[in-house]
Amino acid sequence: MVAILDKEQNILLLKRPNVKTAWAPNKWAFPGGKIERDETPRDAAIRETKEEANLDITNLQHVAEWSNDEVNFFYTKDYSGEIKIDFEHQDWMWVGRSKIEEYQLAPNVLNLYDWALSR
Repeated sequence: MVAILDKEQNILLLKRPNVKTAWAPNKWAFPGGKIERDETPRDAAIRETKEEANLDITNLQHVAEWSNDEVNFFYTKDYSGEIKIDFEHQDWMWVGRSKIEEYQLAPNVLNLYDWALSR
């Protein structure tokens, strides 16, 4: 998963589909997904962000304290492109810290956002 902050310290959220078989259905989350064969977690984060949000990201920082064997978390402020979500998502938005708790968030979204803001 990739926490992307803009120049105003807003974070990019993508709304997950309302499908019971999906991870975190109908919740707001970061771009991210499964690692493909022969792919590093960093490469997967870059690829998934491009696929899901049409953004090219650089200067990713691995967030080891939030990562585990199942999920790797990354953070960046460096991106380019115009957001266009894929079929896996219903909506997207940039959200600031003062409003983020109004949304139904996937696990660890708020924690990672707070971590990113402290950097």
